[in-house]
Amino acid sequence: MIRASLLFIALSTLAITGCKKKEEGGAAPAAGAKGGEAKKPAGGPVALPDLGLQIDAAGVSVDKAIGGTGHMLMGGDVGAMQVEVKDADQTLEDGKSDAGMYDPKNLKEEKLADGWALTWNNTGSMGANYFVETRRTIDGKFYKCGSTVSKLEQAEAVLKACKSLRK
Repeated sequence: MIRASLLFIALSTLAITGCKKKEEGGAAPAAGAKGGEAKKPAGGPVALPDLGLQIDAAGVSVDKAIGGTGHMLMGGDVGAMQVEVKDADQTLEDGKSDAGMYDPKNLKEEKLADGWALTWNNTGSMGANYFVETRRTIDGKFYKCGSTVSKLEQAEAVLKACKSLRK
């Protein structure tokens, strides 16, 4: 729970910082960029170079993940989401147990050919929260993809993007 809370706070801070920079007349640079706005693809697959994967999430900027190996994607329909490599697989039952810490409502599970997806929502002190967590195994490596967002439409876009993750 602490890990997820810290991730939520970090994602929120980055989203606020990015918005402030845009309001100040500039844009947050992409990882490795020397200033300026990160390029946002018009459509189609988005490369995740640190992972050697791609994902369908149009209109996003790609940056380094917070505290892990992977990427944070911001913008477009997804808001902010993270894709990261994990050292070990996690079962669907473990995922549901972890979700239990958040008093989940409308918990939905989906078995994927190479993993699983969970979605749920709750209402916290700052309003509605929509959670998306997926685990995928691609070429023998374990990946976690998901987010916590404040709009159902964003959660649906994150789930769709996570399910599109591929080589």
